[in-house]
Amino acid sequence: GGGGHSDSGLPSDVRAFMDQTGIDWWCGEVLKRLSLFQRQQVIKEMANMQSVRNPSGVVMSRVRQTVDVGELISIFVDLNELDRGVQDKLYALTPDQQVQVISPGIYLQNVRNPSTAVKSRINNVLAGKEAVHR
Repeated sequence: GGGGHSDSGLPSDVRAFMDQTGIDWWCGEVLKRLSLFQRQQVIKEMANMQSVRNPSGVVMSRVRQTVDVGELISIFVDLNELDRGVQDKLYALTPDQQVQVISPGIYLQNVRNPSTAVKSRINNVLAGKEAVHR
């Protein structure tokens, strides 16, 4: 990788899909990080999304079915710009635990410090609790 984040870096198929479905910007960022084949798998099934209440949620559940956990974790790290220590903790988890950590949401919205938030998700999962307390 390398290089900073920039919105203009979105592939045209992702941008068109965002316009068409109204998914959140972070969801576009997730799609951008998939391979073209994976992206087409996800987008292909979403052609009739106009009626959906939470398009980003629907897209993400398709992404989870298409992409393996290891790849989701690296998107998660990249998207939230997690620090090294948290990355190491994440990669030390079992795939099952990793899934639990990302399932409350691959993009951490409304948190001041994503790394701290993810650290607490990890601690909760390790303690056998839900990643995020409702």
